[in-house]
Amino acid sequence: MRRNNPKTQEPFHRGDIRVDGYVFFAYTNKKKSCGYFKEIWLSPQASDRAKERDRRLKKQKYLGDRV
Repeated sequence: MRRNNPKTQEPFHRGDIRVDGYVFFAYTNKKKSCGYFKEIWLSPQASDRAKERDRRLKKQKYLGDRV
């Protein structure tokens, strides 16, 4: 079960920002003892690096050998 964002009452989505500035990245497939899936939160700098990596990999996949 996914934990809901208290502001939207919906599960967290990539890019949601916590009070301390950390950015939601993803849920894992492992559950905590309370029954919720574990969450991955990244610092703003790590989030920016992850976005750039995702863009680069998506571009490589799209362009194939032409990169």
